[in-house]
Amino acid sequence: MKFMNLADEYSNENSKFYILPIEYEKDLTYGDGASKGSVEIIRASEHLEYYDEQFDVEPFEKGIHTLKSLKLNEFNAKDAINIISNEIKKHSSKFVISLGGDHSVTIGCVHEKKCSIIILDAHPDLFHSWNSSQYNHRCVAQRLSKDHKVLSVGIRSMDKDENDVIDENDNVRIIKAYNFNNEVFLKELNNLENDVYVSIDVDCFDPSFIRNTGTPEPGGFFWNDVIGILEKIFDKKNVVGADIVEFAPKENFRSEAFSLAKLCHKIMALKFKNIKLKK
Repeated sequence: MKFMNLADEYSNENSKFYILPIEYEKDLTYGDGASKGSVEIIRASEHLEYYDEQFDVEPFEKGIHTLKSLKLNEFNAKDAINIISNEIKKHSSKFVISLGGDHSVTIGCVHEKKCSIIILDAHPDLFHSWNSSQYNHRCVAQRLSKDHKVLSVGIRSMDKDENDVIDENDNVRIIKAYNFNNEVFLKELNNLENDVYVSIDVDCFDPSFIRNTGTPEPGGFFWNDVIGILEKIFDKKNVVGADIVEFAPKENFRSEAFSLAKLCHKIMALKFKNIKLKK
């Protein structure tokens, strides 16, 4: 399977954009099925238009190459993350969008990258460990904050212990969904490095839009909210990579898979537009 089912001319090792499917989920807290998300997103991408009318670009012109899927459900969390990290390092000159998979895959995706991290998520994921693992999806931001500044946007559910971590950890900042506005967001962006990595947990969206995810939370963002956030990130920062995680296709998911394929395409369109503006 190839993203958008592109001809080999536009889908090869010379492509600017790489898609990395990651089939992995481990020790989930509520709903399962995230390891199947990447397959359905790529399958739905076949029906996307090549042209992005909003940003007036055609990302396929830069090439979109789909890597072989990493099938990691049989590996423990630490080994799976190391495999992801090694794969990402092979393609350091490319703009890689990883498709998860549960959120723990992000740890591998940003390993050794020198950048700040922006996470769109309903949950802060700041537990020191969960189910006896420091690499659980509920520990992602905690792990990342050891070496990176982390800004989590869209938070609307957390544990008291996580709230304490936010107060104590200078590398962690959050914007709650119901407190989000452009002024607050731009102020937080200014506190980050110029290079940023963007991780999108699909539960950042309201469950009336994306239902098929492990822990859907009411009060989330809608499509135009997220695209507006991404526009500001790409306008102000140099985005070095991205991922879309926690899509767990189980029931009536076709429109959601298509929307997430389009979200992936929007990320490429924004990067392409950014490249063109800098020329």
